[in-house]
This record gives sequence, C-alpha cells and structure tokens, in this order.
Amino acid sequence: MITSESPGRPVTITSKLVGTVTVLHVSDRALTASEGNTGLRHEVRHAIDSGTHTIVLNLQDVADIDSSGVADLASGHLTLANGGRSLKLCHLSKKLKHIFAITRLSNVFEIYETEADAIASVKST
Repeated sequence: MITSESPGRPVTITSKLVGTVTVLHVSDRALTASEGNTGLRHEVRHAIDSGTHTIVLNLQDVADIDSSGVADLASGHLTLANGGRSLKLCHLSKKLKHIFAITRLSNVFEIYETEADAIASVKST
C-alpha cells in the first residue's frame, strides 16, 4: 500500500495481486493535481516495474478527475500498451462515465462495471 501526503489529506492506493492481475484501489474522492495525487502514477509505475501484465484500476471511491488525473491514467495506459500489456478501469461513478464519454476516453480505456468483470476479462483472453 502507498500513502501519498498531500496538502489537504493523505491519498491511499491499495494494491493487491489477483492471479496475474494487479488491482489498484484508489481511496480518494478526486484525482486532481490540486490534491497532490502523485501516488497513482508512482503505484502504476511500481506495478509495471514488477512485471505485471494487467492492471485493474478500481475507481469506486473516486467522484471527480481533472486533466492531471487523466494524464496519469493515459501515461499508465500508454506504457502498458506499448509493452503488449493493459490497463483496465472499473467502478466509474456516473460523473466519471460522463467525462470519459464526452472526451471519448471510453474508446481508449477498457472500462468495466465491477472489479470482478475486469479480472474475468483477463482470464477469458
């Protein structure tokens, strides 16, 4: 688990291994630069460096995202995709689904309703 200190409060990202899949659960209401959320990029990089082939990012507790948070997701996605690996997102709030739809990021990322669905998609390929 990584806890990054920010000006307002700590941002917690828990990591667990489910088979060959690394699941990262973000426990914060927003992925924004103003909150100092550098932990996400660090934790994704750590999972990549550990050799994971698939990362499932559980955003169940995240209600908002800004361009910095999107950049962190895009960076992880590109790094994984360039190595033939994947980043999957799950449990997006209604607002995040809307943001991803209007920015067409829903065409870039694999998005699943539940963590179990995202993990199952790995096993079915």
